[in-house]
Amino acid sequence: MFVLGLQGSPRKKGNSVYLLNRFLAECENKGARTRVIHMDGLDIQPCRELVVCEKKGFCPIKDDMEPRIYGLIRKADVVVLASPVFFYNVSAQAKILIDRCQMFWGRRYKMRLADPDAGSRQGVLLAVGASGGKKLFDGVNLTAHYFFDAISARFAESLTYKKVEAAGAVASVPGVDQDIRQAVDRVMDAVLNNPSLVFVSEKDACRSQMAAAYAKMAAQGSIRILSAGIDPAGEIHGATQDFLADQGVDIKYRQPRALDDLMAEEFKKRSPSQVICMTSDTAAVPVPGVETQFWDIDPAQKDTSVALLAEEIHDRVDALISDLQSRYQSG
Repeated sequence: MFVLGLQGSPRKKGNSVYLLNRFLAECENKGARTRVIHMDGLDIQPCRELVVCEKKGFCPIKDDMEPRIYGLIRKADVVVLASPVFFYNVSAQAKILIDRCQMFWGRRYKMRLADPDAGSRQGVLLAVGASGGKKLFDGVNLTAHYFFDAISARFAESLTYKKVEAAGAVASVPGVDQDIRQAVDRVMDAVLNNPSLVFVSEKDACRSQMAAAYAKMAAQGSIRILSAGIDPAGEIHGATQDFLADQGVDIKYRQPRALDDLMAEEFKKRSPSQVICMTSDTAAVPVPGVETQFWDIDPAQKDTSVALLAEEIHDRVDALISDLQSRYQSG
């Protein structure tokens, strides 16, 4: 499980820094991988309203967003936005990144491309303000709500604290550490308590990526779904990504992943519930001791178009997800 922290404070030892560090530390204690993006130190230019993202699905501005931020947001299971309150909203550093995520909004609402992870990705807000105004966090929460919607994340948690100004003072707020632990428990348990399904192919560049995308959209967060390759390719096949986009399925920024890395990073304390092996070598069980199905879908052995391949995978995935949901709900 990957948790991405977006730090909007310009102060290196500010209160939102404390909140984010504590939140991520609790996530790590429960087995998550984490990463922090300090927005104040990046080259992020403001949105120029070029409208390219709404027509072509990408942002033409050349800065750190494309190579360093967009892919991490799509990779994240949980996105944590941390910011002090500036004039009843998030900091300028946070707002500029949020505005540039109009690219995701354009892909979702103008180009009608659905992120398969929309059913499972979660958003968390951590905010601190110096005043005690009744509406201090109204603007912050509204901004966070639409930011998380744009990146296809459910707004799961909001921890906000008033009348906190001196650097580090939030650490003395009664109950703050307990608030964080409980919020992390809810966020992590929403994912880790679900059954898990792993699709495995040789390269994780076509079949397993298709299967995972279809399965995620069918399961809508009720099953944790991943894909991996025994010898992963450097990138997803262009024909696969293009075909899914034509179907309204958005896997831009997805990358093939090595099975060994996936098992080491995602299943330290438990095993997946089931593995679907889509490799041509049925003699090798990719994850010993785990219930495994072998799907004989090998495009290298037959003249199969992407459309026919996708149709077969989609049919099998629908039947599989229906069976798993019935099994685990009844159990």
